[in-house]
Amino acid sequence: MRRFLIVHFLVLTLFLPSCQLMDDLQSNIDDITTGHFEPDVPVQTSEKLLASPCPPIEIVTDLSSISDFSDPLKMIQKNLISRVDMGSAQSTCQLSANTATVDLKLAFKGILGPKAKQKSSDKPFFSYPFFVAVTEPNGRIMAKEIFAASLSFGTDETEHAYYENLRQIIPIKSKKHAKYYKIMIGFQLSPEQLEFNRENMVPKDGQGKTLKQEEQKETN
Repeated sequence: MRRFLIVHFLVLTLFLPSCQLMDDLQSNIDDITTGHFEPDVPVQTSEKLLASPCPPIEIVTDLSSISDFSDPLKMIQKNLISRVDMGSAQSTCQLSANTATVDLKLAFKGILGPKAKQKSSDKPFFSYPFFVAVTEPNGRIMAKEIFAASLSFGTDETEHAYYENLRQIIPIKSKKHAKYYKIMIGFQLSPEQLEFNRENMVPKDGQGKTLKQEEQKETN
């Protein structure tokens, strides 16, 4: 599915206050649902993008996975409904005198938990909200929009891959300034989901982080 985000023409509800800087995002986590902005999740970039001064892309570590549980107070494996990881982002970029057009391809991997089905013949369908935000060279958030990654599992499927195509059209001062803008991507999490991620993220293959796969210990 291809979707478009033209930053210049976004409605006012997509804009954050102009005085909000990157340093303020941690204190405003309920609004943008972000953690730290260290790009631990690998971002695959095309040779064309590497060779051109295009806006970099970051998948926010703490927001790279979303998990749903049948009991929000007991986030353990036996209560897992489903989990989706945002695995990578491929991108290409074209620059004009006053715009940067970035085409993204996001990869999602979904898995079903023990609570995903009521009957073995069920075909679960889930929709997972994720955001795309764009920052200016000074760190201010220009815009943020929420999308949905929709995964439909077959009767015999326990895992499912999904790909989302997005186009970002970003107004820039000039071509040489394009690389100072930034595109940030992550799932839109509840405070409980965010806390779960932060408590359970572990290093992955020496680069980036992922959620523990073993069952979490139940806590009172």
